[in-house]
Amino acid sequence: MKPEKTKVLVVTDVLADAAQIGKLLGDHFETINLSTTEANFIADFERHQPDVLVLAFASLERAERYSLGLYRHSAMVHTLPHRSIVLCDKENVHRAFELCRKEYFDDYVMYWPLVYDTPRLAMSIILAARSLEAQRNSTPTRAVAAHVRSVNELEAVLDKSIETGKQRSEVLRQAIHEVGETPVLNPGTASGAATGTPDAPLSFDLDTAGVPEGAIDRTHLFQAAAKQIRDTVKLRVDEAERKVTPLADWIGGIKQEVKPQLDAARQLGALTGVTMPLILVVDDDTFQCKLLERMLGSEKYRTVFAHTGAEALAVLGRQHPDLVLMDVALPDFNGVEITRRMKASPRLANIPIVMITGHSERQVLEASLKAGAVDFLVKPFDRDALFGKLTRHIPR
Repeated sequence: MKPEKTKVLVVTDVLADAAQIGKLLGDHFETINLSTTEANFIADFERHQPDVLVLAFASLERAERYSLGLYRHSAMVHTLPHRSIVLCDKENVHRAFELCRKEYFDDYVMYWPLVYDTPRLAMSIILAARSLEAQRNSTPTRAVAAHVRSVNELEAVLDKSIETGKQRSEVLRQAIHEVGETPVLNPGTASGAATGTPDAPLSFDLDTAGVPEGAIDRTHLFQAAAKQIRDTVKLRVDEAERKVTPLADWIGGIKQEVKPQLDAARQLGALTGVTMPLILVVDDDTFQCKLLERMLGSEKYRTVFAHTGAEALAVLGRQHPDLVLMDVALPDFNGVEITRRMKASPRLANIPIVMITGHSERQVLEASLKAGAVDFLVKPFDRDALFGKLTRHIPR
């Protein structure tokens, strides 16, 4: 997507600020929409579906309330990847930095009271658009790992198929050899009939009825016929063996022919093996979050935290974790409701969700599993229980 095609939505409750910012950005972007009426904030977002939100409120607290309200009340915000830029004044730069560091917003621009660097906001939007485009074009780590596992199985499948091919080739060669060694004709006594068993030579008797006895040398006749047939069979057997030999050689050389591709698959597997899975922890218990951060970090898992349902949906709008540890009881949302929203989104539906609950009531567990959770942990849980769940649902 070209930067000028980025859809920008400027949100503020001051009409004059909206007009000024819209005019400033109009020189760089084709689609600039304004949202200035609080009652329409959610509807404006869902109608315009912006790539970048510019929050131009008079205070950072007001911008926070807008963001939390958007994720609390919009049914589609978590399904629409976007970036948010908050404007601030000089006195609130450090506060804006902290909010962005904690991923409440994606970036900040010092805009008030005077704009000394007028292109700064436009540049921030362009960088946000680039980040968004990279996210849209990237494949989640979990999907990549699944494909790599499939590719890595290729060598084992190939080895098995080659071995089967060699065995069948040898069986064919042996069968051809046995045909060449089998006696073809023996004088017999049955008139005009072929007889024999799989373990006995084939017998054949000529019908000489009506021919005077002594007029035909039966032994000489059979010997000549047998020699002719043996020569013909040997010729065919030799020809068949000559054809089987290149086939066996080809089967044995298949792996060497695809060696570059197998080496590439091994290298890809090694690269994926060092990629640390990302886990989103949704829990309002700060002590529990710190504990999980230490435990997961010690086992090479990356973590990102959300303490409310709205924060969790905001994180999911920017990132695609490999697994979510979801607390059932949250200040704003029930974890089961967030699970339902995730499973209703094609972009998020494949993320496994493990519910964390302080109780094990049957109705809670049933509701969680019905909503789409794959497993659950009951507090207090130990290290082995936690990593047992992760190992089950995140292939390493």
